[in-house]
Amino acid sequence: MDIPELLHGMRQSLQPFGRILDVGLCREPKTQSYMGTGYAIMDIDPQQGQDINPLNHLIPWMNTSDGFHAMWNDMPTWCRYCHEHGHDRN
Repeated sequence: MDIPELLHGMRQSLQPFGRILDVGLCREPKTQSYMGTGYAIMDIDPQQGQDINPLNHLIPWMNTSDGFHAMWNDMPTWCRYCHEHGHDRN
């Protein structure tokens, strides 16, 4: 998948959770290879007449059974090993 397709997929996948202000991918500086991580800046306050879903740690990829893990400030506790909510294994 090329970079424009990845960015499009991120936008499509995150759209139900709020207004997307910016998305980007982390790339290796010398080769510009995709490093498997990215970011999104979002406005998650619903606008008048807009329904948005609450953020979830597992975001479905473009409404498929595949997905990616999201992190944000003040998110609920989640395990970095199994990615389930409610516990943290150090």
